[in-house]
Amino acid sequence: MTEAERIFYERVQFWLDRLLEENPVAATALGDHRFDHRLADHSRTGLSRQERLLREAAQELSRFDRSALGLDARIDHELVRRMVQSFLRDFEVLRGFARNPAVYVNECLGGIFLLLARNFAPFPRRLESVLSRLREIPRVLAEATELIEPEEVPPAWAEIAAESIRRGQTFFKFLPAFALGCPRLLPAILRASRAADRALAGYLAFVEEKVKPKAQGNFAVGEKIFEEILREDHLLSYTAEELWRLGQELMRITREEMESLAARISPQKRAKEILAQAKADHPKPTELLPTYRREVARARDFLLGEKVVTIPEGESLRVEPTPLHLRPTIPFAAYMMPGPLEAKQEGIFFVTPVDRWLPPKAREEKLRGHYRAKIPVTVVHEAYPGHHLQLVFANRYAQTLPRKLGSSLSSLFVEGWAFYCEELMESLGYLNDPLQKLARLSDQLWRAARIVLDVSLHVRGIRVEEAVAFLEKEVGMERTNALAEVRRYTMSPTQPLSYLVGKLELLKVIEEYKKARPNATLQEIHDAILAQGSIPPALLRRRLLGG
Repeated sequence: MTEAERIFYERVQFWLDRLLEENPVAATALGDHRFDHRLADHSRTGLSRQERLLREAAQELSRFDRSALGLDARIDHELVRRMVQSFLRDFEVLRGFARNPAVYVNECLGGIFLLLARNFAPFPRRLESVLSRLREIPRVLAEATELIEPEEVPPAWAEIAAESIRRGQTFFKFLPAFALGCPRLLPAILRASRAADRALAGYLAFVEEKVKPKAQGNFAVGEKIFEEILREDHLLSYTAEELWRLGQELMRITREEMESLAARISPQKRAKEILAQAKADHPKPTELLPTYRREVARARDFLLGEKVVTIPEGESLRVEPTPLHLRPTIPFAAYMMPGPLEAKQEGIFFVTPVDRWLPPKAREEKLRGHYRAKIPVTVVHEAYPGHHLQLVFANRYAQTLPRKLGSSLSSLFVEGWAFYCEELMESLGYLNDPLQKLARLSDQLWRAARIVLDVSLHVRGIRVEEAVAFLEKEVGMERTNALAEVRRYTMSPTQPLSYLVGKLELLKVIEEYKKARPNATLQEIHDAILAQGSIPPALLRRRLLGG
């Protein structure tokens, strides 16, 4: 390492330390446990301090002499510079701190949940941090009421916040049960939980009485910002219109593939009919998590028997119910990676269960999203060799800190890899049942529809209800699940398109790498790609192929 590179990485560590001190829950998520006892300062003074910090970091990075850095360090410099600019855009343009009441609920509940879910320290020590964060919740929610600008809040976001708060209240009612194994902390946990519950009740009243009646904000970021995110975060040269047309074309191609396969499965039926029949075959609510756990074990065993990709030593994966406060925007499943800085690399695969209080029709709709032919496809995407394996590989083997944190900038590689794995595992014979193949293609149709809806919601001006109807009609998604999907799209411009677009961009790199290394095995190709961390495919190409 040259002197210039040493200085660069020292400065990266310096700025990261300062940013994590300002964002304690993010620090916990990354595996830095110095601030586990705190929640962020959301006062106007704290907000100004964070923005000033990002501006100073951006200025220093822009002045750094890149010509003194080698290829790897130049890529890392570009990653960090783009991350800081992305965070600044969040402050200056997207302004979630003023427009999204759910941000504060997610910090409070997520900050507690991370400490309970991850087994990084003895439980009593983690419970002490839980207690400290519980005591900070009333402050955070009080600060939130000062920052939220009701007229700027999109109505859909007000609804999401209200539902998340109600689920959070349920969470706090059960929280003291976690302290039963630590009697010395139980009385304090009880008091702090009640205070937090009262604070949530007050925040719910604020959302219902002050925010909802005035909420008229627009969640759409508009064409200029949408294309800026494409260009600056994902390093994509597409225009929004080009992506919209691409999504439409991919939907058409996928439908044709689905009907061709359907004709081979049952010549008298269309793909939609076959899938509707398949969706009726699903586990019972009590069998949902055990079914996913068995499939996770089966997928991992399959990879161990095939030379597809290296499974990092010491990794593990737990299948757990999706936390209550996240269920409004996670209809099926999701993955929570272990922190890149965490010694123990244990991921969590969330499966959204069927809430007992739902009406019978909504319960059945939820279960139909977990049909048996689809579960192996979901497991491949979320677990092995998808998100869990890829992210643990990056945490273990990526050589530098920026590479480990690359997914903070762009989801293109992370989601593209997981989606690529679905077709990969089909080609290897793991997904060998025709109904599983049809389920995979149905997911591809859904991912193509995400491209169309991502652009349509943020650039073309369609409403939430229109997007829900689109998923129901064009993808065959049940309304309950479609609503959760669309709600998430409104809060994450360009993320929904990253699945299929990411896969296509990654496939280009893989094909180029095969031509450049014609004797490389599949395992060698995959290991070389994954070792670069979660970086946008354009930077991956530059690192592996010099392009």
